[in-house]
Amino acid sequence: MDLLHFTRVLLRRKWLILAVTALAMITTFLITRNAPKKYRANARLSTGITEGNDEIFSLSDMQGKQKYEIEAKFRGMEELVQSPQVLSLVSYQLILHDLDNTEPMRNLAGIRTMYSADEIRVARKRYKTRLDSLQVLLSTDELERKHIDILRRLGYDDNSLREDLIVKRIPGTDFISIEYESESPYLSALVVNTLCQEFIRFYSRSQASQARNSVSYFSQMLGEKKRDLDEKMQAWDTYRKAEGVSDPTNSAQDILTLVTDLETEREKANQEIFSAERKLIEIDNYFTSNEKKPYLETEVTRSGSQTMILRNRLGRLNNKYVRMGFKAQGILDSLATTRRELAEELFQSVSEQYGTPDSERKRLINQKIDAELRIEIARGRITAIDRELKRLGNQAGTFTVSEATPSSYGKEVELARDAYLTVLNKLNDAKMASQNATLGAVSQVEFVQPPDKPEPSKTLMLTVLSGLITLILCISGIFLMEYLDTSIRYPSNFTKQTGLKYLAPLNRLTNTNLDLVSLFNETHKNPSLENYKQLLRKVRHEIIEEGPKTLLITSTKKDSGKTSLLISLAYSLSLSGKKILIIDTNFKDNSLTQITGASPSLEKYIQKDMPKKALVSSSVFKGVDVIGCEGGNFSPAEILNEEEFENLLIELSEQYDHILMEGAPLNKYADSQELSRYAAKVLPVFAANSSIDAADLASIEYLKSLESQGKLMGSVLNKVEMRNLNQ
Repeated sequence: MDLLHFTRVLLRRKWLILAVTALAMITTFLITRNAPKKYRANARLSTGITEGNDEIFSLSDMQGKQKYEIEAKFRGMEELVQSPQVLSLVSYQLILHDLDNTEPMRNLAGIRTMYSADEIRVARKRYKTRLDSLQVLLSTDELERKHIDILRRLGYDDNSLREDLIVKRIPGTDFISIEYESESPYLSALVVNTLCQEFIRFYSRSQASQARNSVSYFSQMLGEKKRDLDEKMQAWDTYRKAEGVSDPTNSAQDILTLVTDLETEREKANQEIFSAERKLIEIDNYFTSNEKKPYLETEVTRSGSQTMILRNRLGRLNNKYVRMGFKAQGILDSLATTRRELAEELFQSVSEQYGTPDSERKRLINQKIDAELRIEIARGRITAIDRELKRLGNQAGTFTVSEATPSSYGKEVELARDAYLTVLNKLNDAKMASQNATLGAVSQVEFVQPPDKPEPSKTLMLTVLSGLITLILCISGIFLMEYLDTSIRYPSNFTKQTGLKYLAPLNRLTNTNLDLVSLFNETHKNPSLENYKQLLRKVRHEIIEEGPKTLLITSTKKDSGKTSLLISLAYSLSLSGKKILIIDTNFKDNSLTQITGASPSLEKYIQKDMPKKALVSSSVFKGVDVIGCEGGNFSPAEILNEEEFENLLIELSEQYDHILMEGAPLNKYADSQELSRYAAKVLPVFAANSSIDAADLASIEYLKSLESQGKLMGSVLNKVEMRNLNQ
């Protein structure tokens, strides 16, 4: 099917397509116009995942791997936020809110009708218990199945909440966005706030539990490694004294003492960070959301020249203080002085940019800057301590190489010390993780208020979308029907599919009872009838031009319209002054005899049971006579005497200008092939609404053989739709 043809098909059916599209748009508009309003609340969670990981945006292999790991953490947290464990906690909070308040978010009438007051009281107690213990209701428990059913009927179960919930990371930030949409602004705000709070509670408890387990495990392991190290050190001292080996400058015991001091100082730095971060959270609560931007978003990493000088000095003093073993009081005093100068410089920058705040806010801003500087110094100190520990580890790793040559004691001390330091580092990391879990690395940025306005109506968008979808479906449906329709349909397709000589088309008639007299005597307003008449005249002209005395009209299959065509041609030829004889030789279906009301005389005459004068019957049309048949389950060769019937045709051809015979369908019967020997020409009739199948192909090959003999007059394509006549 080419594009031009398909375009014509669409143009013919454009009004149908437009009507269906318009109906879809109107229906969508009426449905969506009265749809309930939806209110959307949005909250943000600060995860702390990317804190100190700015390098993840680099392109190096290691940093790219780190970026992938952080993205995986975000995906895991997104899934955890909307997990059944967390959403169940929100479900409990919502149902408890409705049960305990006089103005519930959802109508409880149906629940109170279905369940008794005692059952609801038991359910409320169970919800509270599960909420406190962070546990989900069990569907395997018969009683708890009722409690789950209450949540489901109110739309508070985890599956219902998840349908209107959107949890996703805000790209390029440390935040996870939580959106919920419902019919009530208060319910939407309540859900997102409750979800944030319950997730933080669930996540913090989970992290704290893991951290406590890690601390307990590494503490126990550290004790074992310490005892092992003490035993190895004692054995080493005994060996050294017995053999007279001199004690190195930095013996294992001295290095271990230094390592212990460094670990103690690192623990103090972690405590300092923990304390300062809590202070920042307290300060944050004193300011409104509008005040936070100018007064609380100033970081200690400002790029002013004086600020950078002070910060660099602060870093150098911090490193020197660590290298001096935390015993240089002068360096510590310089650190304090530099920190005060840097704090004053930062406060001055805020005042110059946003104006001098009042005394209370001035105090809070100074506290905020001080806390940030404490964190900055503590983190720098931890970095310096880690660097010093690495240096001591490298130094200690070689202290026994030459001394332990006659004995393995030195090597054993070295291995025991390394194992002890490894476990000690892991213990410190676990303690830090425990502190962070207690502090709460995940936090809600701000408490969400009920939205003032509902979400914008999607009526127009959905209406246009439904129109576009319907239009596409209509066009696709028409294309599919055209593509799958293998019927002939168009005159241009006939020769392509059959390869037979084409005579003329005839359009399909909707009226079953065709009045031929009225058809040819009047000009009809019905274009179908008028067109049929003109096309029939064209077929008549071809017959007159060819001038066959005997014409066999047949078809490849039933219901092609050959009977009605034969009668129409007979009447049309009679109007041209021709004397026409119709012989019903379709013994399988003598409908021609029944329609014309002729006497079934052919078989009786051939069998000498009827005189010749009774053979021919007059029809209702002047100039048209008929010889009828009784019909039966036999072929022309079995009922007609070949010589007798041939002589009869010769005799009748002297009385009539044209003799028209009808044969049974070629696909199923051999009747037409047996009759073709008596006909001068054969006129096959095909229906445009039928397809060319395998049975047709064999019949078409037979018709082609007649064409090679000059006996095929041409084919008529019947029942063509008016719109397809010119294609």
